[in-house]
Amino acid sequence: MTLRKIDTIVIHCSATEYGNRTILKRWHKKRGWDDVGYHFIILNAYPLKKSWHEKRPDFFSDGKIEKGRPVEVQGAHVRLHNENTIGICLVGDRNFTYNQFASLKKLVNTLKLKFAINSIKGHYEFDTAAEQGKTCPNINMDLLRKLLTDHN
Repeated sequence: MTLRKIDTIVIHCSATEYGNRTILKRWHKKRGWDDVGYHFIILNAYPLKKSWHEKRPDFFSDGKIEKGRPVEVQGAHVRLHNENTIGICLVGDRNFTYNQFASLKKLVNTLKLKFAINSIKGHYEFDTAAEQGKTCPNINMDLLRKLLTDHN
């Protein structure tokens, strides 16, 4: 399979307090998509709805990176901007964990070594997302970019 020209990483959130690849894939397929729209999903401690409702965190899941669509396949995560991007989804809405950020930083650095990444954006920074009123990933992206590139 021919590799796509990838130069941008897009950070998303699930806008739910729980979730994993299987759940997100089911939601995306209900929208008519072929697969989960993201290339990577970074879990919090609530991978299942039941664990969230029962307030029973699975600390071993916190920060776990699950593969979504193969990177070689165009994602479905930013309307009109999927051709050259990799989509990473943090499970959560406005509260994310240290382990999720540590995994995000590691994943971003790995992807930067493999691809000619020149931009890291939040979903809300795209014109089509702004038109839809998206605020995802509900993080100050200037601060997040600084954290992701900080070498400490």
